[in-house]
Amino acid sequence: MNNIDLNDKKYNRLVSVLFVLILLGGLFLRFYQHFMGRSLWEDECHFALNFIKYGFWRLTKPLDDIQAGPIFFLWGVKAFVKVFGYNEIAFRSLTWLFSIGTLPLMYYVTLELTKKRTVALIAFLVFSVNLSILYFSSELKPYGIDVAVYLLITFLTVSNNPYVQRNRNKLLLTVGALSILFSNVSFILLFCSGCYMFLNWYEHKKVLKKDIPVLLVWAVVFLANFFIFIYDHPATADQRQNYAFAFLPTELLSCEQTMFLKQRIEEIFFTRLLYFWKIWHFSWVIFLAIGCATVRAISKKNYLLLLFTWVPILLHLGLSAMHLYPFWFRLILYLLPPFIILICYGVYLIASFFSNKIHYFIGILFIAYCLVFFTKENFQRFPLWPLEIKPAIKFVNDNVPPQMHVYMSTPINSYKYYTYRGYAKDTIYRAVPWTISPDEFYEFVSEEKSNYLFFYGSSYPEFGYKDVIEDIHKRGLVVKDFEYGGYKVSIVKPLMLPGFSDSAYKEIRPAEFGHPQDYEEPIWSGSITSQPITLPKGKYAFVVVAKGSPVKDVYPVCSFLVNDKRLGEFTTGNLYGRSSLMNFEQTTDGPVTIKISLDNDASENGQDRNVFIKKILIIKVN
Repeated sequence: MNNIDLNDKKYNRLVSVLFVLILLGGLFLRFYQHFMGRSLWEDECHFALNFIKYGFWRLTKPLDDIQAGPIFFLWGVKAFVKVFGYNEIAFRSLTWLFSIGTLPLMYYVTLELTKKRTVALIAFLVFSVNLSILYFSSELKPYGIDVAVYLLITFLTVSNNPYVQRNRNKLLLTVGALSILFSNVSFILLFCSGCYMFLNWYEHKKVLKKDIPVLLVWAVVFLANFFIFIYDHPATADQRQNYAFAFLPTELLSCEQTMFLKQRIEEIFFTRLLYFWKIWHFSWVIFLAIGCATVRAISKKNYLLLLFTWVPILLHLGLSAMHLYPFWFRLILYLLPPFIILICYGVYLIASFFSNKIHYFIGILFIAYCLVFFTKENFQRFPLWPLEIKPAIKFVNDNVPPQMHVYMSTPINSYKYYTYRGYAKDTIYRAVPWTISPDEFYEFVSEEKSNYLFFYGSSYPEFGYKDVIEDIHKRGLVVKDFEYGGYKVSIVKPLMLPGFSDSAYKEIRPAEFGHPQDYEEPIWSGSITSQPITLPKGKYAFVVVAKGSPVKDVYPVCSFLVNDKRLGEFTTGNLYGRSSLMNFEQTTDGPVTIKISLDNDASENGQDRNVFIKKILIIKVN
């Protein structure tokens, strides 16, 4: 196989034909993904609303909804939508152009690193049809540009193309400086390119002065970009908290570190990035191939291959361990080319062994066998289209009166974006907190006296409203459901407490406890007592609407008394919620006094356990 790969002219012509076919196929898939009419999803809409709201200069400042991106990426997207409109295709076009422009470089990078046309062809095929690369090549996020930057920097560093050789330093200086402003991971790749320059200095036994301006310009642009746009960014703390699961535990061989690596391996190779077919223990072939490629590179002193495959992978893992950059699927999309190159090179080495030791046909059969496992899931699941909100919005437009209120959970910014675009017609909407209990939800919608609409993401209710969804269905409150593309719309009836009238007989507001603002009555400690309230003879139920602040994650527990008789207790949460019903019988017409006492008052390390009473509902029993 080695002799054919290097010398056979017919084989080289065949490789050229296959290269063109794979290139055309990869371009077709990218065109299809880009123009198929996919809606923007939540993360993209967070970005899109910033582009709609702000101009070029304002985009240099911190953005809304904990969004951030490289400055030239932000300006590039803004330029596209200013020219072509604030539509899905325009928002995604910058990343898409980077993707189709750098697609052929995967072949040439692999060829330069391995010196094998067969390896380059296999890697090019796997890269061209990969679902993750295709999906992020057409998304309003910079991850597709990260991949393009890897290919550009590596190609300009290692290519033997005559034009690149003559102008290598000029190209690296320009492209490297620009890449810092387009991609947040570019510094890792520039570090690898800088290491290659140092290796050249070592081989030549002297510093190559032509490299100095390149390194200086990179350093200046990196430091300027870091201190102007990244250092002390207000979203940093929130992002670290959001991505805490994606930081590598530092205790060697601990259970946490082992589970972390196992989860990342599963994501990279099977579930979220490479989408290899996981069957018949094929994972062992993957690891054997990576091992063979690594050992071969070390034994043949192919340090260039190691520098542009293993070094960025290990660097990113190190940054993850230091809590500087999460190691998570879309944030490491740019590491797919290194993984693909290592795997395909290893497959080639194993196939060569079979070819030389057994039979040439066995080597070819092994490569074909691996290609099936590399590409089957990617072909079968194309196009990747996990979320699509427009049918759900159309259901709202077609079936819901304009005056009906819409309560939005996770898709709130998607709905805002499509309201701006004129696609969503019902503009009376309100954001529901992502983490909310059923009691808090019912209080949140307590003003609704007729049907309302609950619009939420059905593919990820684990964000904190799963119990709400289950409860409204269990209580029979859902009049009608519509579900499509990861979104669900429920037309919901107001909650009517069984056995009681539709509305409260009386509402006790904070003013009844002497609070001047009539907003909420705080209980800092001890108890509060209302002014006398006149109630006719009869049976009543009391419901308290309150929230609290915790100490060590323990929320306040309160006792509820009427005329000094304890009717029950309730526990508060971080949002306003309703207590359970507490029954009371008024035997004669006359006044009653309500008392609420905080039973577990505490303060520690700056935290204070307090209660905030919004209102008390007095419901007359039917």
